[in-house]
Amino acid sequence: MTLISLEKVMKQEDNRTVLKDIDLVVEPTSRIGIKMSSEESVVLFNLISGELLPSSGSIARETKSIITEYKDDGLYDSLTVQRYLNFFKKIAGYPHPLENYIATFSLLDVWRTKIKNLTEDQKKRVSLFRMSLFSPEVLLIENPLSNLTGEGIELYLKALEHLHTNKIATLFTSNSIEDLLLLSSEIYRYNRVSGLEKTDLTNEIDSISEEKDESENFMPNNVFKVTCKLADKTIFFSPDEIDFIESINSVSNVRIDDEYFPTDLTMNELEDKLLKFGFFRCHRSYLVNLQRVSELISYSKNSYTLILRGKPNVKLPLSRNRLEELKQLIGF
Repeated sequence: MTLISLEKVMKQEDNRTVLKDIDLVVEPTSRIGIKMSSEESVVLFNLISGELLPSSGSIARETKSIITEYKDDGLYDSLTVQRYLNFFKKIAGYPHPLENYIATFSLLDVWRTKIKNLTEDQKKRVSLFRMSLFSPEVLLIENPLSNLTGEGIELYLKALEHLHTNKIATLFTSNSIEDLLLLSSEIYRYNRVSGLEKTDLTNEIDSISEEKDESENFMPNNVFKVTCKLADKTIFFSPDEIDFIESINSVSNVRIDDEYFPTDLTMNELEDKLLKFGFFRCHRSYLVNLQRVSELISYSKNSYTLILRGKPNVKLPLSRNRLEELKQLIGF
């Protein structure tokens, strides 16, 4: 069953194209993530919810049960969590006692605390609880993990699983692909030139590579540079300069500090060449320099994330079937 479908949707505002070539289908089991700007998120959400009409293209809705949360949406700071949620329970006509779900949203210890005294982590879970009271079929949420702590992310994802078990479709937008990997199973990027593109980050299934002779894996190599092309320049990077490499739409992109540089080498070729320099294929679409890794975080039993030293906002996914290999490699 399709809840919402967008076909060739384009939207202009003030003689400027904000969105173009949007093809998207939302189903009851959808967990969609889209990398886009805040402005693009607002316009997309307004189009999906029917508050805006597209300039061209078509939008079909089989549901009106859509709730939207923007990153700057506030709560009623003067109310306690209990009074706030009971207020919305009455508006929504929610039939079940709130007490049944306080622990699900990890709010037991702040149930009678005023919202103004909550942390950002706690406020995000209160907001998620509020939206769930309306039993929506579709949730549209902008940038929910921004400014959350590691523990806050873990508890938010736990609460989110409760919504998914109740067949609530979710669509998240964010500037962070790493956040979307935690939130979604189907990930897109919006490009102002080419429109909405599905990435190769989703449905990650690691292929089992053939065993190689140990001497071949660690064959000495005096010099190796990763070659990247930028406009009319060819740039050479030493392995120790690289933080990680990410596959974006089947193109390998070398991450140096806050910049990306595309290379013609495939991820498999890079893995073969960089293995001896301490790189590890943590995910089908990521190759990380292990010397840069400072933390391993488990947000749930099937969700693992690597944090880079000095870059707490960079979160790289670790495929669960690569965890044991990493443990053996590092020895922990």
